[in-house]
Amino acid sequence: VAAAALAAALTATAAGRPKQQQRWASGLETRPEEAQTSFDAWAERLLASSPEIAEEVPCIDLASRTRERSGSVGFIFQTLFGKGPKIECIRMWRCQPPAPPREGLGVDEVPGVTELWVLLELGDELCGHPEFIHGGFLSALFDELFGWCAGMEREALGEKSAKIFTANLEVNYHRPVPKSSSYLVKCRVEKVVRQKKVYTSGGLFSSSGSLLTESTSLYVLTGLSQASQNRTVADRLPAP
Repeated sequence: VAAAALAAALTATAAGRPKQQQRWASGLETRPEEAQTSFDAWAERLLASSPEIAEEVPCIDLASRTRERSGSVGFIFQTLFGKGPKIECIRMWRCQPPAPPREGLGVDEVPGVTELWVLLELGDELCGHPEFIHGGFLSALFDELFGWCAGMEREALGEKSAKIFTANLEVNYHRPVPKSSSYLVKCRVEKVVRQKKVYTSGGLFSSSGSLLTESTSLYVLTGLSQASQNRTVADRLPAP
């Protein structure tokens, strides 16, 4: 019975994966798994074929300014970044999110307005199992990028001084992530609840278009202004 239940669960997960991948299909190509794409070539392809890209985010410069202002060294964009065997290259773009849904949201929920695409080239000193990137690093990567999404959503709420904290992070590892390769992470804010709970989702893709890892999270904004607390859901809904 247990074996049959496990087999059914694996079948259901595999069946659902194409739907998840289709959701993020824009900007991806289905290619032979062994066909690797260099970081620069992939970046050029994204810029040429993805009209939803609105602007490039100078993430390294922004992280450096945060370090100068706070005196704290960022784990992903500073400790692990730089030419060599760790995170060798990063480019981040802000995209136009899909049209927000009009149905399926609660009375105190609004659709998110933030979507980020992040292209990374990973080296060979981030491994867990030999030849593959450590799952703990991938969790930290999603947490970091979701934090950028939540920060941009915070600005859209008019709450630049509010603090952001991770309340929940869930990661599903579909396939091993090989070292010394480039990957595209797509992440977006799904919804904001009561002006303070920010729900995000995202996926990490290979250059062949395969969904390797996906994640969801909940961020909480603290120290909201009184104006934000008094703002109604209708204030954030887009015009019909």
